[in-house]
Amino acid sequence: MAECEQPSSVGMGAGDSSSGGGIPLPPVTDQDVINAVRIAFFLDPVLPEDVCDVDSVHHVVYLRGVVPTADLKHRAEEVAAQVQGVDKVINELQVARP
Repeated sequence: MAECEQPSSVGMGAGDSSSGGGIPLPPVTDQDVINAVRIAFFLDPVLPEDVCDVDSVHHVVYLRGVVPTADLKHRAEEVAAQVQGVDKVINELQVARP
């Protein structure tokens, strides 16, 4: 019976901090939640990074500010709601009048 060889990549990849991979931990503090929502906004191809102010109290996210369209208002809420660690989104964004 032939001896099995372990691949040279054992210990590398998802879960191994040395590779930069791994499963991200959910946000713990409200500041973590704010940062995670801002990153989600940055990564979204539709939203400008600075689309609105983001605040979090006990993992309830508040979106505040003025956006140019109703579509951006709704998109910001959708993106924020999908962030791990967000329990609820209160969308207080105002749509600018033309």
